[in-house]
Amino acid sequence: PSGRGPVVLMFSGKTGPGLYEEFARRLAGSGYTVLLYDGNDFPVNQTELCQSKIRAIIRHDVPLSAALPGKAAVIGYSLGGAVALACAAGMKEDIAGVIAYYPATSVIADHDACVERLNVPVRVLQGEEDRYFNCCTIEAIRQISAKAGGQGREVELFVYPRAGHGFNLGPMKNKELDEDSWSKTLEVLKKYLPGESLL
Repeated sequence: PSGRGPVVLMFSGKTGPGLYEEFARRLAGSGYTVLLYDGNDFPVNQTELCQSKIRAIIRHDVPLSAALPGKAAVIGYSLGGAVALACAAGMKEDIAGVIAYYPATSVIADHDACVERLNVPVRVLQGEEDRYFNCCTIEAIRQISAKAGGQGREVELFVYPRAGHGFNLGPMKNKELDEDSWSKTLEVLKKYLPGESLL
């Protein structure tokens, strides 16, 4: 951004950061300091290592001249959504909240342990008909969401009927769903990172 903004970390899907640069630029245009990373570089099922890598980003990669002090928010897509859920959502000292787009729940080895670690607010944006390699099914994320709710953990699940994987992405992009999910993203970021005047 042109000034100092709250920090948002983005984690890409398995295809790497390229398809997600549009979202990073769009978010930076709203006044956030955005750092985009390849979700493949974060070991979802090695929690301590995964979290230490995220912590190192916050400590060392964020340019002080561009970032406001305080916690960061996290946005993850597909595989990056799994990183957000399994790792970042258990880091309340550093992370204010998590947004997971169609998270790859199939790569999370222990869903119960993932739920047990959740200690920041989570918003999930999910296509109801997502059958992309069965990585990110509605059934799995509904089970995780229900279990989290039963334990008093804050997980909001928004389901888009008839939508598949990557409903806001590249050749599969649905303009209406992209606009709605982006609106929901900006809305909850203001909740996670309150009190700052953004562009």
